[in-house]
Amino acid sequence: MNKARASSIVESPSAVRRQLMTRGQAAEYLGVSPGTLSRWAANRTGPPFIKLHEGEAGSVRYPSDLLDAFVESRIKQPKS
Repeated sequence: MNKARASSIVESPSAVRRQLMTRGQAAEYLGVSPGTLSRWAANRTGPPFIKLHEGEAGSVRYPSDLLDAFVESRIKQPKS
């Protein structure tokens, strides 16, 4: 990829908002333990994640925009 194209990708609005977080960072962001995120991932009930390398525990990353969407999807309205 040429330098001009790489620069335009980094400067795009969606790329600026998205940060890839480690499991520990994502857990802190959500206010849960890393173990809870691991359990949610195993049960497929938690936020979406990216697996950078198969078989390596440290290769999991959580896109910040998807963490925000996960939180938003959990908002409940009180019953009246």
